[in-house]
Amino acid sequence: MKRKIAIAPFTLLLILLLSSTRGFSSTGKADRVLPIVTTSWLEENLTSNGLVILHISGIKLDYSNGHIPGARFLWPGYISVSTDEQSTVPAPLEELKKVLEGLGVSSNSHIVLYGIYGNLVQVCRVFVTLEHIGFRGKVSILDGGFEEWKSSGRKVTLDNPAVKRGKISPVPFENLVDAAWVLKNLENKSYSIVDARARASYEGSPGGARQGHIKGAKNLPPTDLYDNKSFLFLPAEKLKENFNKLNLKAGTQPVFYCNSGNSASVAYVASIILGYEPVVYDGSMEEWGSRLDLPMEK
Repeated sequence: MKRKIAIAPFTLLLILLLSSTRGFSSTGKADRVLPIVTTSWLEENLTSNGLVILHISGIKLDYSNGHIPGARFLWPGYISVSTDEQSTVPAPLEELKKVLEGLGVSSNSHIVLYGIYGNLVQVCRVFVTLEHIGFRGKVSILDGGFEEWKSSGRKVTLDNPAVKRGKISPVPFENLVDAAWVLKNLENKSYSIVDARARASYEGSPGGARQGHIKGAKNLPPTDLYDNKSFLFLPAEKLKENFNKLNLKAGTQPVFYCNSGNSASVAYVASIILGYEPVVYDGSMEEWGSRLDLPMEK
């Protein structure tokens, strides 16, 4: 698998840090939307042409009890499924296409995702999957989710919007890699393997088939990415400070993994805020730790 490395220039990061908008960047690409949007931005753009807002929750009752005006309900189980080899993988492409088109999503849509009750990991997982099937640079996350929307006094509705079926022509984007790819690139200086689990798991606390982490991997715990009370992403300057601890050399591309690809999805979004072009090793430790032929260390 050949991949093109594209890291946003340092000047972009400088602009990002000096911006009065809290840590949001389009990564310098004219065709890429903001990866994170605020409640004020969303309120101002609720009726924008091509905008599709998706309310992500494990049960539809959460949506029926109130949602952002115009939002459509998306059950995360339609997007990620379990197999006999991995607990979380993207649903088959045709199924994803059918679900999203039914929600009014088209290839030119700008999709805004928001969660409820702090389910940021689920939301980021959907973000990664949507980019994977062709919506790269066309997906945003509402920072802080539904709770942030409500706490800022914005309108909540019980009404279900009228939805016109969309039309999607998938153009898959290679942001998900497998074990063979990771093994092949362990010594490749163009990439940096990053463990997005808690420090204890990275260092080898009990649990799983094998203890420790992928050989050579650096560690970026989820607590270094967002506030675990408000579920807002950390400000860009703080994210940059935490990413700097990884000592990523200029021009390298982060490859995130965790236990099953979920926390890695949060790291994926956080790195896009800073202008990186990341990928996710979807099998993560669920696969790597179970295979005795793959190198690990503590």
